Amino acid sequence: MILVMKGKILITDSLFIFPEHEEQIHAAGYEIERIDKSEPSKEELISAIKGKVGYILGGVEHVDEDIIDAGDELKVISFTGIGYKDLIPAWEYATKKGIAITNTPDAPTHAVAEWAVGSAIAMNRGFFELGRMGEKKFMTTKGIEGQNIGIIGLGRIGMHIAEILVPFRPASISYSSKHDHADVALNHKTLDNLLAESDVLFLCVSKDAGKDFISERELGLVKDGALLVSFMHHGIINEDALLKELKASRIRVASDNPAKNEEFKSLPLGVWYSFNGSNAFNTSTELKLTSDTATKSLLNILETGEDQYKVV
Repeated sequence: MILVMKGKILITDSLFIFPEHEEQIHAAGYEIERIDKSEPSKEELISAIKGKVGYILGGVEHVDEDIIDAGDELKVISFTGIGYKDLIPAWEYATKKGIAITNTPDAPTHAVAEWAVGSAIAMNRGFFELGRMGEKKFMTTKGIEGQNIGIIGLGRIGMHIAEILVPFRPASISYSSKHDHADVALNHKTLDNLLAESDVLFLCVSKDAGKDFISERELGLVKDGALLVSFMHHGIINEDALLKELKASRIRVASDNPAKNEEFKSLPLGVWYSFNGSNAFNTSTELKLTSDTATKSLLNILETGEDQYKVV
């Protein structure tokens, strides 16, 4: 049997889309071209996107209007993550040209929630002060038990964080959200009340919340000694306002993203802990789930024009 090729697919980076996924794409009748770079240049993308009917965005490149214009046969961009607007600033322009965009909202849920809860435990149990990196040998800590938990944004990840925390016996789990989730057994509070009353806060909003969503006013409401756990992109929290609070050791923060301001590096690890680069999502299970979803969505759009993860 001779397989007729239906078109070509561009895949960037090598973190996602494994040999088994390549086999699925080939079996469906498509050729593959890969750019094994996490951040290919604009010029490389403009050259590579020509003649491609599909594009799996696996790196951290930014797709602007020039790249979209170069995609003369492009029908779908399959984004390997949730926040497609961050890396596809021309997403509205793309959709106006009839290009579908899909993402993988379910894939990173457990990995990110697991990281968030793990970071909260590490910070509250004094892992950094009491471990090799610290100088303390004995310190009474609070843990999670008996603490009032606040979740800012009750989407997939926020909901899963709440589920994971239950066995740790917190005093309460409350949330603030644009929507009142009446179907969940959690306390709904205004953002101001949640900030003022929580011992541990999980920031789970999307970039749509807006720049400086948490700034000087909001941080000023947070109770003394509280812990804020964030896996959000830069800009959601105002760094200048946050640095001021951390320098005073009034609150503590665990962040999946490093701060842009170098002064954060001089803060004690028990006050400010961050990864050197975003990795909350990065587990082998999550990479497999993301690759499964991105591949399936790409082929669904190309074959039928529809997919459950089509966002625009």
